[in-house]
Amino acid sequence: MPEQSSVQSVGRAFKIIELLCEKGELGITELSSLSGLNKTTVFRFLSTLSALGYVRKRSASEKYALTLKFLRLSADMLSKIDIRRYARTFLEQIPKITGETAHLVERSGNDIVYIDKFESAANSVRMVSRVGLSLPMVYTAVGKAIMARLSDGEIRQIWDSSDVEAKTERTITDFNQFMREIGEVRKNGYAADREENERGVCCVAAAVPDIYGEYRYAFSVSAPSSRMNDENISKIGALVIETGRKIASLYE
Repeated sequence: MPEQSSVQSVGRAFKIIELLCEKGELGITELSSLSGLNKTTVFRFLSTLSALGYVRKRSASEKYALTLKFLRLSADMLSKIDIRRYARTFLEQIPKITGETAHLVERSGNDIVYIDKFESAANSVRMVSRVGLSLPMVYTAVGKAIMARLSDGEIRQIWDSSDVEAKTERTITDFNQFMREIGEVRKNGYAADREENERGVCCVAAAVPDIYGEYRYAFSVSAPSSRMNDENISKIGALVIETGRKIASLYE
């Protein structure tokens, strides 16, 4: 019973905090009406929050407001968020499920940079990719996945400022064809690179947002093209979509 009472008290305290965050300055009567708590209970919680430095009473209006202490806590939390740590739980499962290699990348200007890599212990074929490797976005599935989240104007700007050349016979070097590919990415929810960047290697990728909802990151499943027929690409596409949703849900 004491434990249930403690949980209830914490819930009530956070109700007051959320109301002050949503509405701004509020008086005891207003907080009581909005929260459904009696005035004595509201006053007790406000007194405790004030003593801890999270709330202050404005003398001119006799109303209460949150202090910047919450902002400092948020800033501290955001500074410690590492996408690699949050995504690792899900990405390290991909090689176990598919037997293929998974990569996590971050956008850097017109390029993507590999920031993590997960390989299958059972797979004898190793990808030559490495953490720290940088590639133009326009050649890769991860790059296309990120670009598909941008406006057409932004995509054009990236394309025009990239030195687009045929890295393989499958590299897309025509902008109109590239935009048709982006349309497919937007429709399917995942991007595919069919030996466009490297002969013999196919990738399937999805973009994931950061804490602010910006699509700066993407991850991929890479495999020899001999194992990536249309059916397998479709299956892995469904897997990366679901994995992307799980990673994004960590911010909710």
